[in-house]
Amino acid sequence: MTTYLSGASIGGDSVSGDKIVHLTAAPQEPDAPPRQLPPDVPGFTGRRTVLARLGSLVEAGGPAPVIIALTGMPGIGKTALAVHWAHLMSERFPDGQLFLDLRGYSKRGALSSREALGQALRTLRVPSDRLPVDEDELAALYRSRLANKRMLIVLDDAEDPRQVYPLLPGTSSCVVIVTARLKLTALVARYGARAMALDLLSEAEALDLVGEVAGRERTQQEPAATAALVQMCARLPLALRVAAANIATRPQQSVADTVHALAEGDRLSKLAIGEDPGEAVGATFDLSYRGLAQETRRAFRLLGLVEGPHVAPEAVGALLGATPEAARRLLYRLETAGLVQAIGGGRYHLHELLREYAQGRSLAEDSPVVQTAAIQRLATWYLATAQQAGRFLDRYRRTIRQELTAPPVNPDPAERAGHLGWFAAEQPNLTALVRQVARLGWDQLTWELADAVYDFFELGRHCHENLDVHRLGLEAAQRASNPLARFFMHHHISVSHRELGRTTEALWEAAAALQLSIRLQDRYGEAAVLDNLARTHLQLSDYRMALELGRQALSIRREISDRHAEAITLDTLARGYQGLSRYDEAYGHAEDALKIRKEIGDLRGEAETLDNLARIYYGTGRIGESLAFTEKALKIRKEIGDRHGQGETLAFLAYLHMRIGRHEQACDHIEQALAIRQEVADPQGEGQALVHLSTIRRRLGRFEHALATGLEALDILQQIRDRHGEAEALDNLSRCYRRLGMDEQARADANRALALRRSIGDRLGEANTLNALGLIELHAGRLGPARRAAKLSLRLCNRIDDKRGLAGSLDLLAKIYLALGLYRKALRTAERSLTVAEEIGQRYGQIITLSAMGEILRRLGHADEALAHVLVARDLAEQAGDRHEEINILRLQAKIHTDLGQADESRAVAEKAAIKILDLGQLP
Repeated sequence: MTTYLSGASIGGDSVSGDKIVHLTAAPQEPDAPPRQLPPDVPGFTGRRTVLARLGSLVEAGGPAPVIIALTGMPGIGKTALAVHWAHLMSERFPDGQLFLDLRGYSKRGALSSREALGQALRTLRVPSDRLPVDEDELAALYRSRLANKRMLIVLDDAEDPRQVYPLLPGTSSCVVIVTARLKLTALVARYGARAMALDLLSEAEALDLVGEVAGRERTQQEPAATAALVQMCARLPLALRVAAANIATRPQQSVADTVHALAEGDRLSKLAIGEDPGEAVGATFDLSYRGLAQETRRAFRLLGLVEGPHVAPEAVGALLGATPEAARRLLYRLETAGLVQAIGGGRYHLHELLREYAQGRSLAEDSPVVQTAAIQRLATWYLATAQQAGRFLDRYRRTIRQELTAPPVNPDPAERAGHLGWFAAEQPNLTALVRQVARLGWDQLTWELADAVYDFFELGRHCHENLDVHRLGLEAAQRASNPLARFFMHHHISVSHRELGRTTEALWEAAAALQLSIRLQDRYGEAAVLDNLARTHLQLSDYRMALELGRQALSIRREISDRHAEAITLDTLARGYQGLSRYDEAYGHAEDALKIRKEIGDLRGEAETLDNLARIYYGTGRIGESLAFTEKALKIRKEIGDRHGQGETLAFLAYLHMRIGRHEQACDHIEQALAIRQEVADPQGEGQALVHLSTIRRRLGRFEHALATGLEALDILQQIRDRHGEAEALDNLSRCYRRLGMDEQARADANRALALRRSIGDRLGEANTLNALGLIELHAGRLGPARRAAKLSLRLCNRIDDKRGLAGSLDLLAKIYLALGLYRKALRTAERSLTVAEEIGQRYGQIITLSAMGEILRRLGHADEALAHVLVARDLAEQAGDRHEEINILRLQAKIHTDLGQADESRAVAEKAAIKILDLGQLP
């Protein structure tokens, strides 16, 4: 998530400006609405009439969204006014406020509508990898996310109406305020925007602003000079702010002295009669600049060369060749002179007009050698700092600079968090710097900076940013004909594509990296690429190819004695064997990986392997052991602050709780997992979490909601070509359709899932899907096909020792025998199913089998025994929160009471079932 901090307190109506800084910060709470407004303007003065009119427009409302076009010349205070008004109105918009700097007149280039939509949608919690490519589709998704929400949207510094059109919501509950230099006539004509042209301050407002900044005692002592100053600055807020700051910081200088200084020279004298208000900006900048000490002037000029949106004293120290303490003093002097703005967190920002002015002064006064040296110092400092911080994120990865010192194996979480915080704050600066040095043709700095930010971008799943900087790095490496740098860039690009689910692109880039590593005789690099290729094939559910590639990687890693990498590949192989239901081999490889992780003290890796082992135990029906290992993994991941890992472990923990009937715990865990998956933009994890959530909702009887969630999951998993995940999603959907009585659709999706399972050799999944097909056929009254599917599932479960699947297949067979009238056989089969379910602690299996046994015993005429089984099943269903099964059990209980001649009890239970059906229909 991105927090937006103001860079607009240099002019305006007691603050300048038209520019806002984007500063990445800690994520918001998952459910918190976006609050992107920059800080409000302290001591805002003037513009009362305009503020009242803005408020009346919102009060009036209408069938379409209220759109306000606030226009005016640079420095007139458009952004300051928009931000101040937005703060005043914020309580009217409980669903949040968006702020987008469209950079219409920035030398960095205007933001495209596509980029702006991407920023907005990410803020609205759409992961980067889920964003459509087509701009119309982006706009449609944006409007969908805003539908029926009360949100305030500030679109700052628009270049022209076309930039704004795609960013307009479709719902009347939203309000949009657009700031721009030019009149947005087309926006008014096409969308009914209310145009408000912001004029110069009135004389009274301008006097009030000067008094607020310079100090009212001083201006009241020299009223005539203050009035002259207002006229000299043409009542332009930015010019007034900077001129007043001069007075405030020079107690020995009178207001009259400032007026006299402004009046010097032919050009400046024209300001007194207001021939060109825009010139007031340059004049006041000149005045402030001339009043600075030589050292401070140099600092201001060189700051104009920085292309990132904000700077910290440490970076400024590097730029100037000074200490951070000296840079901090210089920044303070510039701030008091009104030439930079402190934006919080020890960071500073230049208004866009001041940046342009500083660049102009540098061009006039600094030689190209001085400018180049300053940027090189800055880039070198960022490189060294990012490289060292990156080692705290992944100490084991080989970097381009192999001589870097690795930190402790498991550093203090607070220290690691500090490095993560630095990366988060500097992310936009680092990205801008890579582009700047690439444009300057500094090839080595380009690829080294890309490599230095890789670990942070990879950890936070900033895959698109990683791709952008590494493509620049690859171009630089190709220009310089540097094969090692080309290897790193290709390999990192491949991993980023894999994490975005773009397996074709990942395979192409990996092939290029593999060829380079072989040419360089780089065994470490060759093994890294082979393991990445194996994991890409795992994502494609091509387990046999994954195993072949993994074995090659393992051989090399053992040959070069890379213990950490060996554990990684052992985990890769364990996942491959698990995919083929070869659990003994999977377990053996994961155990070997765990031993290595513990030997080298790798906590992050230990949690990954514990998760792997938990899945293997689950696959063999040992749910108790699976839960224990999952909880161990979660504890480690929380201790070390691994958010991505927490999302993965929480999702699986939810799945396990669901499988044993603890649905409330499952809901809690899966909602946490889904929020984290979306936060870190993990599409595969998000798809898996949605499948789990859909299954839980189905188990709770919320079939429509389960279907909608399942379809969303299928869409994601198909997009990233995760065939195993796609089969899981289809399986779940077939069960949803069956519950909704849509047998044809249920059968079609189950058969699609079965074909996928068989194509990837997933025997565990094949058994599950056969079970689902059997239930569909039983529900449709096709008992022959149902029996064949159940027996095939039972045979597979026995072969792979899947006790959970075994219990489910036996339960299905018992129901089929019941439908065939083979009551004794049905009872014996159900008893076997119950024994297995109790052995592995599978509560859901116990509930449905006890219920089935109640029906079988009832058919056999043993009503008392039937009632005893049903009461146990009902109690378990209540404990598990499984409302659907509870209703089925109540219905059966009512029938048994009728059989026993207990009419009153039967009526009471039937009424309770009816009430629960009504409650179920009202569930969210």
